This record gives sequence, C-alpha cells and structure tokens, in this order.
Amino acid sequence: MQFLKRRDSVPALKWIARAILSILLVSLVFASEPVAQGPVPRHADGQVDVQHFAVVVNALTRPASGITTSLSLINLAEPNERRAVENEVIPLGNVPSDILIRGHLAYIPNVYSDNILIINLQRRAIIGEIPIRAGAQPQSLAVVNENKMYVTCDAAHEVHVVDIPNRNVTKVITGSFNKPTGITLLNGKAYVTNPAWEWDAEARQVLYHDSSVTVIDTTTDTVLKSIPMPTNAGGIVNNGESTVIVKTTGDFRLISGNLVFIDTTTDEVRKTVNLKMTPGSFAISAEKQLFIQGGGQTPGLLIYDVVTEKWIRDKDDALVDFGGGSGMTFAPDGSLYITYPDWTGGGQDEVRVMGTDETLLKTYRVGPGADNVAIAQIISRPEDINDDGFVNIFDLTIVSRYFGETGPDILGDVNADGVVNVLDLVLIANSL
Repeated sequence: MQFLKRRDSVPALKWIARAILSILLVSLVFASEPVAQGPVPRHADGQVDVQHFAVVVNALTRPASGITTSLSLINLAEPNERRAVENEVIPLGNVPSDILIRGHLAYIPNVYSDNILIINLQRRAIIGEIPIRAGAQPQSLAVVNENKMYVTCDAAHEVHVVDIPNRNVTKVITGSFNKPTGITLLNGKAYVTNPAWEWDAEARQVLYHDSSVTVIDTTTDTVLKSIPMPTNAGGIVNNGESTVIVKTTGDFRLISGNLVFIDTTTDEVRKTVNLKMTPGSFAISAEKQLFIQGGGQTPGLLIYDVVTEKWIRDKDDALVDFGGGSGMTFAPDGSLYITYPDWTGGGQDEVRVMGTDETLLKTYRVGPGADNVAIAQIISRPEDINDDGFVNIFDLTIVSRYFGETGPDILGDVNADGVVNVLDLVLIANSL
C-alpha cells in the first residue's frame, strides 16, 4: 500500500481510475437489464435523509421599495408556520415565469433576463444558468429525459431544446407556434399551447388570433400537428394516461373560457366544456380531478372530475375560501398548496394549504408577489457532482479527471475524506 502514498504514483492511479471507468461504461452499455437505483443516504438509525419543501417563486419587483424577485422555502416538516418559512433566500431574475423541480435542483426561467437559473435547494445557492437567446422570452419548462429539456419562448415563437448536462440550447424547434406558453409531456409527445395574442399599441388593446396546441415528437424534436383551440389557450396538463387538458381563458370580456380534452392516441379534440367564465390557474390531482380558480364574477375554487366528466363543485358550489389564488400544486399527501400574492407590496402574501377534506390546514406568510409554487423532496446526493439532478456517467467522468487529488473541498471527493480515489468511484457506481 506504500505506493498509494507516493506522489509519483498519481499517474498510475489515474490510469487505474480510467480503467475502472472504462469497465463501468462498457458494463452500462452492454447491460441487458436496467441498472438498479443505488442506495439513498440514510441516518445512523437507517432512516432515509429526505427533506420536504414547498418552493415559492416571489415575482414582485419594486426597486424603489427594495423589493426584488426571490425564492421562499417552506419546510413541510416544521409544525410552526412561522419558523417553517425561509423568506427571500435566493434572488431571481427579471419576471420569473415558471418553476421546475428535479431532485435537489430548481430550474426557473426569467422572461426578461434571457436565462434559466439553476438553484441547488439544499445549499440555498444559484449554481449556474442556461442562457436563452436575447429577446426570446422563456416561459415554461418540461424535462424530456435526463439530458434534454424543452423551453417555450413566446416572443420568438419557438421551443428551445436544452442540453441539461452542458447547460446550453442545442436546437430550436420552429413551426406552427404563436406565442407558445404552456407545455406538458405525454406518451412520447410534447403538447404546447399557443395563446396567439398580440398587443395593438395604436388601439391600446390585445388582439386574439387563432389559438392552437402544437404537438411535438420528443424523440426527433419535430412538429407533428397543430390542433385548433378556442380563444387564448394557455394552461395545459395531462392525466398521465391518454388525455391532455387545455384551459382557454377567452378574451376576458365577451368570450368565455373552456376546458378542452385532447385524445393523445389520435391527437384530436374529444370534448370541450364551456366554463361560462374566465378561469384562473388550474392543477390536476392524483385522483384525476381538476381544481380551477374561478375568475371575474365567479370567485372560488371549482373541481371537475376528469374520469366521470362531471362537476364535483361547479361555479354555483365553489369553495369560496380558496378562491382568488394564483399558483397551485399538489403535495404527495393530496393537499393543495395555493399562492395568494399581494401585488401592492403590502406584505400580505400567503400560501394556503387545503386538505383533502377541503379544510384549511395551514397558512404561511411568504415573500412579495408569491406566484408559482412547487413541491420538492430533497434527497442529499453528493454523488451528483455536476449538479445536473442525476447520478450518471458524467459524474464518473469527473471523478476520473480529478483522481488522486488531495485536500479540502475537491471536486470529485464524494465521501469528503480529502482525497479523490476508488472509494468515490464506487459510491457513484452504486448510485447509478
């Protein structure tokens, strides 16, 4: 073992590391069975180390008042509502429009900053960004696989394809897009909403053109079809099986909103439900129920059952106490998290939690302009060296590159023992 301590043995050690890496790569390429997920970090008592958070995007900006966009974190394991909240812990960009969670990472597009921020939620730090072409205005995100992400860009009338590990745009999808906004993935296809609105500066009003949903093959990144929609198609979700649901909002005056159901086996509209109002945000539960914020003269939270195609709570029986919200998302336990922004900057921004019995469970005070919200289950994974949200070949490659290096805080030192060696390779291999 003495040669392991000698400085001139480092090249030999690097050769050994690369040999091990080559063996691992070959094993992965030619494996006939899927590689099992490796063990997750555990406490001494054997329990898995998992943190549960609600992540809130605070979108209000008022420089004169010292208010800027930020991220708030709510520790769902903390029973005290005040102590559970970490407010304005991370600054964001200009008009954050969405939030996508992948493990311990949050991806947040900023419309006028021309980027997607990458945030390590465990470290409470921005670890990088994905640049978007100037003026494209990124809106919504969807992860196709561990290497590829779609970004809708409404000003450019395009969908950009992002290489996640390399953090750059590698392709631009063009076609029948008109201010593409929402996106959802189902059965090897992406469905993108096109509100098709235009600001008429001379008339000082919004003009609405023919709205649609564009269908993209996620393998080839090619446009397959354009499906006509009622006026102003924006929100879009799916039921996890064979149905995509589109929310249209109309023109906020004479034309009301709709729910449009698309059969993804044929990519044809199967059913349209006239809401007879202008709907706000919506979300779908694990039980395949749509929760819809009423708007205008119809305050309250409506519930539509996608399976039975019947209203559980219509506009005459809406949950008034949970109306007026902005962003909505479901936690694994079925509770619904709803943001209530105070756009005046008065500090009355809230997140309310509605239980499965339709009662108020908790109310959290969060940052200014609380808008989008997402649930994060953070498992500490030091094996994810490059912070891309996955433990994979790229992490093995980094360890090989720094093999033999010693000292504190070395990239590739998975077990933090002060040296990058075979033990670090083994830890990553076990987590593949």
